[in-house]
Amino acid sequence: MDTFLIKEEKKALISFLVIYTFSALVLITIIALLYYNRSIVEIEDQCSVQMRNASLMSEKELMRAQMNHTVFKFVPPKENLRIGLFDINRKALFSNLKDNNILFSKNAYKNNKHQYHVHQLEKPIFQVSYIVAETDESQKQRIKLLTLIYSVSFASIVFILFVGYLLSKILLKPTKDRIEKLNHFIRDSSHELNTPVSALMMSTSVLRNPKKINPRVLNHISVSAKLISQIYNTLSFVAFNDIDEKFDEKFDLKNLVEQSVRFFDEIVKSKGKTIKCSLQSTPVFLDKNRMQKVINNLLSNALKYSFTKTQIEVILKDYTLCIINKGEGISKEDKKMIFKRFERKSKSEGGFGIGLDIVQSVCKEYNIEIKVESILNQKTTFFLMLPKP
Repeated sequence: MDTFLIKEEKKALISFLVIYTFSALVLITIIALLYYNRSIVEIEDQCSVQMRNASLMSEKELMRAQMNHTVFKFVPPKENLRIGLFDINRKALFSNLKDNNILFSKNAYKNNKHQYHVHQLEKPIFQVSYIVAETDESQKQRIKLLTLIYSVSFASIVFILFVGYLLSKILLKPTKDRIEKLNHFIRDSSHELNTPVSALMMSTSVLRNPKKINPRVLNHISVSAKLISQIYNTLSFVAFNDIDEKFDEKFDLKNLVEQSVRFFDEIVKSKGKTIKCSLQSTPVFLDKNRMQKVINNLLSNALKYSFTKTQIEVILKDYTLCIINKGEGISKEDKKMIFKRFERKSKSEGGFGIGLDIVQSVCKEYNIEIKVESILNQKTTFFLMLPKP
């Protein structure tokens, strides 16, 4: 079972990580594309402004030289820009462009390496009719941008994988704990059933000789059969409670408690203990079978955790049922846990850890208030405050 759990856990972990990482990767890709496209537009716009300004500055220098009747000296811009001055025939007069094959029919364009801005003068100045600005800054910025996006995306994926792994472990932990408790439950069930079944088998072998029938053997058979019946009732309630039909009816709870006490009478005596009852007639309107399971589980619990040769008290008065046992008691910490399914105060006493869970679920269903008082190493009292019909 444990090996199966490990295999299934690994499969679930891998499936979760694949789906989680793929979803995150799609989201990161969409965000990265949107950011990349927006950034590229901004970079190209910035480069266009710089090239336009450089072209205007060159035109301004041409006009100044013409007005001052001085010789125009071509000075390339210091920024990451290159300028080309062309005549009407589109022949380069001054140029530090890396590519002089310019598309003069377009005001602005780009290729795989460079971005261009073409400015045509209204009138030629010193034979210059076209000023062309060229830059590869957008390409450099594109490479830097892609490097940044890839680095951030990779770091994000690593982080997402790490978080996904932690999340999957956290999500799988309750399931793993639940399966662990179920494993213990199955083992405990086998152990609990083994004792009465073994006693029945031994007793039936003795009954094969009718001349040697011993009353103790019959008592063992009766006790074992009742133990199996109690185990079956507990397990069947857990398995079929959701589909079992309720049948509320009016009855005297006193009679039901007496019936449960008689049921446990032989089991109590076999463990060297006694039950003392003080019962007042108490008419109620409840499901009799469910209420009997509550009483049986409380009696079974009291019997299980009481000291040897002690007396269990059952008191029914003023719509309050009290079951008192003298035993180890329950600590404040354990009080918070005893009503949880599969939780047991002591693993040495047997049981499944579902008796008090059944008690609580039935009490919630019928608005019955539960109260527990306990003094360590002295006694424990369970109170059920019943609603009046």
